[in-house]
Amino acid sequence: MTQDPLESLLRVRRIGVDEVRRCLAECLRIEGEAAAAVAAIEAAVEHEMEVATNLAAGDAEVEAFAAWLRQMRPKQQAAVAGKQDAEAATAEARAALAAARAAVRAVEELLEQHALAAEAEAERRAQGAIDEIAQHGEPIAQK
Repeated sequence: MTQDPLESLLRVRRIGVDEVRRCLAECLRIEGEAAAAVAAIEAAVEHEMEVATNLAAGDAEVEAFAAWLRQMRPKQQAAVAGKQDAEAATAEARAALAAARAAVRAVEELLEQHALAAEAEAERRAQGAIDEIAQHGEPIAQK
């Protein structure tokens, strides 16, 4: 008996779902790392700002903070941009996973429809044979 091409398609689509799921996991990992980098920079800025605004801090501390902050801002902006890019990639991966799952479900539904149609055809043939026996007393060879 030959294999239903829909079964092969279903296997391929399930493999696709697994690949997209792995991609999503990687996107989530990268997004987490990016969020941690942003949080670390923001915590450092907050800490340094507290030190610089302390009443005991002198002009040297404030000037050092200003110089440090000028160097940190581009790093902070890059980290925020990286986090936004990672979030966008994660959103795309989530959408791809939803589409891949929908594709699997569509093939599963087609297989269910084919199975129901085959079952209905078998029942129709069986009923035809029963009707033939009832009319003629013996079945006619089925094609």
